[in-house]
This record gives sequence, structure tokens and C-alpha cells, in this order.
Amino acid sequence: MKRMTFAAALVAALAFPAAASADQRIQASDGTIGDGSDSRWTPDTVTVKVNEPVSWTFDGASLAHNVRSTSANWNFESPIAVGGAAATTTFATPGTYAYVCRLHASMTGTVSVTDATGAPPPPPPPPPLSEQPFANDGTPLETFERIDSVAPVLSAVKVQRIARGARVRFRLSEAGRATLALKRGGKTVKSRTVDVRKGANAVTVRGLRAGGYRVEVRARDLSGNAARIKRARVTVRQK
Repeated sequence: MKRMTFAAALVAALAFPAAASADQRIQASDGTIGDGSDSRWTPDTVTVKVNEPVSWTFDGASLAHNVRSTSANWNFESPIAVGGAAATTTFATPGTYAYVCRLHASMTGTVSVTDATGAPPPPPPPPPLSEQPFANDGTPLETFERIDSVAPVLSAVKVQRIARGARVRFRLSEAGRATLALKRGGKTVKSRTVDVRKGANAVTVRGLRAGGYRVEVRARDLSGNAARIKRARVTVRQK
């Protein structure tokens, strides 16, 4: 009896071989943006053993899609179509295989292929030296300096007469250059240009004859922005 049972089991095993491994399916999913730029694979990462099939399916997709290999360890591409036939392949070597849809850059994914025992694939090789980043690599600066377009403020202009001259006091909101001009009868009699600091400044102009003068103070910051001109009057005495 036992011998007949064993024979029957052997016949059944030969007549009905073990089922093949299940097909790992990856579905193309249309994005919500009209041009499909946010389309995705679902799932976008799968793991299979060597020689187990992987299929990319496009059932129900309203946009044209395909699948194309992007890593150097394989070469595969399916036709571009709307709701086209599934693209199926197998992998004979453990590793990580990257792919994308040619029409939609957002549709990227990977297939991790283990050996027959399920051991993880080896890590990908490092990039060649010509593609490896240097320690000082980084995002280039978009702007090397900030452009100052704000005019300085010239204020608190006061003129004090001195013997054969005048002393002009004023405040500037930032460092720069100031030009003082003393005018008489519509003509500039004396002028002086000096570097000035931020805050209070005093500039003396000498060599003037006795009489009344109109004092004009102009100032610019180090970026060349001009402050509003300030004017005052002074009467110079001989002594």
C-alpha cells in the first residue's frame, strides 16, 4: 500500500511540475498635472530573484508611456504607446537595475535582483575618478557682491565763519566723499572734496575774501549713490 502511494505521488509530480515564480508587476500611473510631469510607477522599487520575470504594465493609462533602462548594466526599451502591451523581462545577474519612462522624467525606479537564495545584490561600483566630487565642490555663487542702490542721507549742515574761511559741519549716514563749494555771484569761488566717515564730519575751507557766500554741500557713498544737496549761507570776515 505504501509503495503504491509513493508511486502515485511520483506520477503526480511528473505530470504537474512546480509552478513558476509569480510575475512582479509595476503599474504606470498617470500624474494629476495635465502634461503628466508628475506621473509615477507603482511601486517604483521592487526586488526579485535572478530569472524571475518583471513586467511594466500600462493598463488604464491615458497618457503615452514606455520603460527604458538607464543604468549601464542592462539595455532595454519598450515601445511608446497609450495603454500598450506590458513590457516583461528577466535578469540573469544580481544587481540594481535603474529605469525611466522616456516621456516623463518623474517616472524613475529600480529593480533589485538577488541571487537564487535571496541574498541582496552587490553594491554598484563607484563612479570613475573623473566623475567623483572634490572636497571643494559646491553650488556656485549666483551673486558675488551685493549692489548698493540706496542713497546716503546728508543732514545737520551747519556753517561757521572763521578768519578768511568757513568751517562746514554735517552728518552722513554712511562713509563716502563730500564736495563743498562756496559760491558768490553765481560762480564757485572755492571748492574742496574730501573722504568722509559715517556720522559727524567737519571740513574747513580757507582763502576767502570778506563777504557773503552760498555754501553747497554734495555727498556720495562708496557705491556712487548721491545724497540730496544741502545749501546754507555764511558771511566771511577779513579777521
